[in-house]
Amino acid sequence: MNSIPKQITKLATKAQALREGTDTYFSVNCLTGLKSLCCDAHVAAHFVLYLAEQTQEKMNIAARSEYISEVDWAHYKALVAEAIAAMRSYLEVPSAANLSALRDVLLKITEVQDEYERQRWGPVRLIHSRDLLVVEDALRCFVSPDEAPYWAYHTARQYAERYDPHYGTGLIPASTPLLEDIAQFWHSDQAHRD
Repeated sequence: MNSIPKQITKLATKAQALREGTDTYFSVNCLTGLKSLCCDAHVAAHFVLYLAEQTQEKMNIAARSEYISEVDWAHYKALVAEAIAAMRSYLEVPSAANLSALRDVLLKITEVQDEYERQRWGPVRLIHSRDLLVVEDALRCFVSPDEAPYWAYHTARQYAERYDPHYGTGLIPASTPLLEDIAQFWHSDQAHRD
């Protein structure tokens, strides 16, 4: 594939508009085009691994949220590192043992954020770390290859979607570097590995 997919060109244009301030909001629905790019489970796996690695980099330089204890933050970072190692191992050797390791770390991550609060409209899952949720969705892409397009989209959505009271929830100015990360993957040769 020598050319950049039109879905990525559109995302890059949206990121530029957010960066320049000509637009301040896009619906996360514009990420749905990623599903068609991730129909191949192998490509989807590389994509979500890339987003997990980007998430880890950001966690390593970001200040810990005041809502997360130092102990929990260290635990989250360790889980992310374990998940990335498991994803890399599986891509190198897609064996039953490596798939089992992926499932094990997925279970660990899900258990960390396995609290629900009852609301009028039903139970709502409490998410303490969006970073962990990105990696959780990336792992689901690996362990459910038949649903790879769905989980790749959700991984990208969790990665890029942000909230600000001035703009609401969606792809907003704070999403700009994250959209650029997504576009960067598809511009690079990572999307075309065999």
